Amino acid sequence: MPNWTTAPPDDLGRSGYRLLRTPAGRPLMGYVLSNNLTGCNTHYVGNRTVPCEYPKCDPCANGIGWRWHGYLAIVVAATQEVALFECTAKSSAAFSDYYERYGTTRGCMFKAERLNAKTNGRVVIQAKPADLAKINLPPSPNVEQCLAHIWNLPPNQVETLDHKPRVPFDHVTLDRTKPELPLNNPAQETSAAAFCAATAAAANGRKPKA
Repeated sequence: MPNWTTAPPDDLGRSGYRLLRTPAGRPLMGYVLSNNLTGCNTHYVGNRTVPCEYPKCDPCANGIGWRWHGYLAIVVAATQEVALFECTAKSSAAFSDYYERYGTTRGCMFKAERLNAKTNGRVVIQAKPADLAKINLPPSPNVEQCLAHIWNLPPNQVETLDHKPRVPFDHVTLDRTKPELPLNNPAQETSAAAFCAATAAAANGRKPKA
């Protein structure tokens, strides 16, 4: 017979969180649960965002450009839904500045909106401390594990690097081989075209030009 309970389990798993982006036409307001941004370089392939797996990355080898995306666990103010929020490197500056000022992004109240109300419009984010006396923030889900599920990645192949302030490039990396090897990603100091060219050259057994 079923084991009846009066409440759902505390841990509903990492598959129960939606991935939200700034909508067009109306702002998104919420409260941050994460202590800091979690991010990585990504490619847009097959109508979806996938993580860059440099140096063994098929999109890089095929010359597909990359973009850095940052992620935070949030509570949506309008619905109290716990979700993941995705932002670009430029729009994430508000969270990076908030972290530098307060030492954490948890408890940050933010408003994200697109200036021209279009789906590809520039995103502007405003962040300020929330009145924590009036709200009760739940624990933050593990953002890395949630992303691993969304991207269909084995959790044991996701490596979290040390925090780097001011837009944490490559904060999360992926290596599908074991044991994991250290990753030295030149993407922070070069253009997307040079990065892809260097990757393609390495894949052909040649050393990339300095």
